[in-house]
Amino acid sequence: MNKDKEEKTQSSKDSPSASTTEKPIELEEVLANFVTSFESSAQRWENTVYPFINSFQSSTKRWERMIYPAMIIFGIMAFSGFWLIFSLTNDVHELALNVDPKMEKNLALMAKNISELSHSVESMTTEVKTMRTHIANMDSSTFSMQRNMQAISMKLDTLPPLLLSVQDMDQSMKAMTVNTGRMSYDMRDMNDTMGPPMSIMNTFSPW
Repeated sequence: MNKDKEEKTQSSKDSPSASTTEKPIELEEVLANFVTSFESSAQRWENTVYPFINSFQSSTKRWERMIYPAMIIFGIMAFSGFWLIFSLTNDVHELALNVDPKMEKNLALMAKNISELSHSVESMTTEVKTMRTHIANMDSSTFSMQRNMQAISMKLDTLPPLLLSVQDMDQSMKAMTVNTGRMSYDMRDMNDTMGPPMSIMNTFSPW
């Protein structure tokens, strides 16, 4: 009986130590499991985050390669635009200073003179046209006179001296006819030459 009691007391004494030894073992296993799970989750996190960070850095570098030159080009264009506007403003200011104050009056006077010139050219054109008709009439009269002189020369064949004089007169009339024809041709050329410019000046005239 005493031995049984001693064994029970000894077993009761040894049981707390066994329970205490089992508890640290369980804590170590829990901690080890936690550490392994944490390491695995950290590894997964690294595997998911690092590629994203690397891709973000590469995209940032690409955007830097694109944005910095674009900003430089935009700055150069803005500076050149400002310079162009500034130079244009200065040129307009100098032009405003150099404009003749009597320019409007002179332009009005020039327009008046151009209108008078157009009227004069119109009157000269009409006179040239009438001169052309008169020269044509003179041409026909000269030709009729030539025919009459030929008839007279045929009737005066019996009078040699008079015939010679009439022949000379005939040659003179022929020369006059030729010169008159040339004059008519020259007047026609002058009319054809001066007509289009005068019509163009009439189109530029404000009246």
